[in-house]
Order: sequence, then structure tokens, then C-alpha cells
Amino acid sequence: MEIGPARHVSVALAGAILLAGACMCSREKPGAKTARTDKPLPDQVITDFSISETAAGRKEWNVVARTAYIYDSRNIIETEEMRIEFFDEHGGVRSTLVADRGVINRGTDDMEARGNVLVTGRSGVTLETERLRWIGKTREIVSEDSVRVVRKGDVLTGVGFRGQPDLKSFEILKDMKATIYTGDESGGETRE
Repeated sequence: MEIGPARHVSVALAGAILLAGACMCSREKPGAKTARTDKPLPDQVITDFSISETAAGRKEWNVVARTAYIYDSRNIIETEEMRIEFFDEHGGVRSTLVADRGVINRGTDDMEARGNVLVTGRSGVTLETERLRWIGKTREIVSEDSVRVVRKGDVLTGVGFRGQPDLKSFEILKDMKATIYTGDESGGETRE
């Protein structure tokens, strides 16, 4: 049986349509956004994460996070909903830090807390900022952002911070303003 000329055309036309459809499906439209990202995928994802740092058998700090993303090649851990407890030489909690996110550098033991950062010292002093770093080498916390410190009713604000995690000694680096509680009905007095 011989296929007539009309049949050859329809088979060839169907093949051409299939080929064109395959080409159109694989091509991206100009200006279209793709779901690809340049950020590498983590090597591990851990929920209910916890990690501690010790020195000479004494606990220095403990980090707890809802989720941790571990990147072995970059030697970092990214966290969500983190809480850090800093310990004194007797093992007591000297301050607590909470933040939306964080990054731990496993090579240097430096940490960065980001988003709604709140540090509360054992004495009740609080520090609020959007970004704060723990420098492992100097054992201090630092920020380059706006900060707000509340101590016994006094409110200190400014830009930049350097101090101890227990907030017993610290320095606001620039543009410091203070509202000092005077203990009377007027509420306070502002000093710059």
C-alpha cells in the first residue's frame, strides 16, 4: 500500500508542529523572571537547633534557633528565630539576646544578629537595635546601627555601640542623647 501525497504532508506538518511546540516550551520569554537564585543551597537544615561555645571547660554562650541552615563550604550557620545566652565565669546567665535571624561564623566564632535585636542584661538593662555582632576575639558586642539602651528608667539613644554582653559597661559611639529619669512627676530630663 502506498501513502498518498496528502498523507505525507499531514505527517510532516504534525512533526513540524510538535517540534515548534517543544522549542516554544523550552524558550524563556524576554524579560521573564526565573525562579533560580545565586544563593547556594545549605548542606544541612536543622530544626530546634542548639550550639554552645566553651573555653577552658566553661560555657561562654549557647545559641538556640527554630531553624538553622548549615553551609559547610562557607563555614557559616544561618539561623531563624535565634536566642543567645551569654554566661559569666560561674556559669550563670549574664545576658540574653533574641533576634529574628542570625549568622554564626564557625571559623571565628563571630556572630551577627539581625532584625528586632533585644539584649537583656542580668541587671535589667536592655539594648534594642536592628543588627548586632558578637566579636569572638574581643568577647564584646558591637553595632553600627541606631541603638536604644534603657537602664533604671533612663533612656540612651544613638548610633553605634560597643560593650560587654551583660551591658554593665558600654559606649554609644555617636549622636548620643539621654533622657534621665529624675524620680519626680515630670518624667525626666533630656541631656545631650
